[in-house]
Formats: sequence, structure tokens, C-alpha cells
Amino acid sequence: CVERQQTKMAVLPIQVLCVVLLAVTPAAVAKTPVIFDTDVGTDFDDSVSIAFALQDPSIDVRLILTATADTVGRARAVAKYLTLVGRTDVPIGVGKLHTVPKPCTLCDWAADFDMDTYKGVVYQDGIGAAIDVVKNATSAGEHIEILAIAPCTNFPDMLSRYPDIVKGASVKAMSGSIYRGYGNSSTPSAEYNVAIYPEGSKAMYEASWDVFTTPLDTCGTVKLSGDSYDSFLMGSAVTSRTIATQLLFWARHLHRDIMTETDTWYDAVAAFMATSRSSELLVYKDLHVKVTDDGHTVVDPSGPLIHAAIDWVVGGEDKFEADLAKMLAQNP
Repeated sequence: CVERQQTKMAVLPIQVLCVVLLAVTPAAVAKTPVIFDTDVGTDFDDSVSIAFALQDPSIDVRLILTATADTVGRARAVAKYLTLVGRTDVPIGVGKLHTVPKPCTLCDWAADFDMDTYKGVVYQDGIGAAIDVVKNATSAGEHIEILAIAPCTNFPDMLSRYPDIVKGASVKAMSGSIYRGYGNSSTPSAEYNVAIYPEGSKAMYEASWDVFTTPLDTCGTVKLSGDSYDSFLMGSAVTSRTIATQLLFWARHLHRDIMTETDTWYDAVAAFMATSRSSELLVYKDLHVKVTDDGHTVVDPSGPLIHAAIDWVVGGEDKFEADLAKMLAQNP
């Protein structure tokens, strides 16, 4: 009896210690599993969006699927970037080759990269790989977010090959123009990703999944400048060095002036929408939106319901840009 009492007294402090440790140990960050659908290589914002997502501890990139025109060259650009930043654990999917004419400046940047030396996984049937990612996530009780930052050349095939994808995924897209257009104009524009391939955007918008968009209203003025830009360009982290090198290559080939500020980084907001922080800075509005044949996204009662980020809270865009610069300056 005495032995039992001594045993209980010896165990009790350990039990109490375990309770205390559980109480003070922070919970693991819940990660949002995502698939990128990207035309990386044409405009530079895709590269920034991918880099941001790979850096953010709340985002788990399960696949980077290339879209539009030279999807093979775009996959090579992704492979070179992932190799340089040490993230070859992220699979790449080659999307549907499409006749939409789009230059790919960063395909030239990656022309010297030998895909035979790439240590990661590349799926030649990228659409099939995306479907498998969603199926596997659904089986594990997870929900995939597709970050659509390209003309929607992959979406019609994705939806036709696996209609149930809408049950296991939702979309967060850089897409459209609701009340404001390019250059913060008060006149809405035919936004590029939609205007290049309206049929694909119609398929994405009209499918029975949740669609969240950052139209030009919120992504159309996102840039780095001033101290944030300087810290990014002068950063010593592998991500900032690699992105800065890409940016300089891209700007030099397209004769863009990036001395005092970046170009507009539209797609970065789509990646930001995959974080819980986005609801603190973006103002969403539920709207019925119709994609027109000429690539406009118009508010129309006959259109599908989407959740559009139509504005920033006061100071929200500045906070996001600061967060973006900080995230790019960190090591992976």
C-alpha cells in the first residue's frame, strides 16, 4: 500500500507538467493545401505569387500546374526556380498546350536549365495530376484551394475529366474587373486573364464550387516601392535574391523601368487570399457576375454567385505590401 502511494506521488508531478506544457505549447499552424494554375513567365507577378505561397507558413503548395501556350517552357522555369530556392519537394504539372499566343520571358531565363537534372517530380499530364491531388485530399478530409492566376486554359478539361472536382476544391483567382479597371480607372476593363480566353473563365465561374476573386479593384495597384522595395532588392535570403535576379532579367528583356518601384504584382493578392489574414485586410462582396464574350466581368443577376474582393480596408493594401516584402525577404 505504501509502495502504491509513493508511485502515485511520483507520477503526479509528471502529469501536472504534461498539462502545463500542453497549455503553453502553441498549436501547429493549420496549412491550407493549394494548387497553382499559373502562366508563370509572361508577367512577373506569377513568380511573386508562387514565392509568397512557398514562404507563407500557412500555405501548403501541393502542385504547380502550368497554363497557356508554352506550358512545357513554363514548367522548366518553375523547375529552375524551385531548384534555386531548395523546394524541389513541390511537384510540377505540365498543363494543356494552348494556342493562345503569349510570350514567356522567363522561359528564356530558364533555357539553360536541364530538366533531366531536376530532382523533383514533373507530371506530363498536369491536369490529371491536379485531379489526383484533389482526390487524395478529399480522401484525407482536406479541401483544396486552386489559385488561378492565368487564363483558364486548363479549367474546361479539368472540369470535364472530373466533374466531382467541385466537391473537393474551391477557387481563388486573380480575375476580372468589377467597378475599377487598369490603372485604378473608374471604368472597368476587360481584364487580361479573362479576355485572353473567356470560354475558360466562363467554365470556372459557372462551375458549382466557391469562387473567390481579386479583380483589378483590389490587385490592380499592388507594387513594392520605397523602403520595402529596397529591402527586397538588397535582401540576402535565397528567395529574395532569386526573385530579384528573375525580376531584373524580365525587366531588362522587356525594357521596363523598375528603378524606383516594381511592376504591378496582381497575382500576389490571389496567394494572399489563401491565408486567414486576407479576411482582415480585404473587403469581400457576394455578387452575381457574368463573363461576356469579349472578356468583361459584369454584375448581372443571371450570372453565378462569386465572392469578390472589391476593396481594401483602410491601410490594408499598404499592410499587405509590407507583409509581401517581409515574406520574400525570409529564408525558406
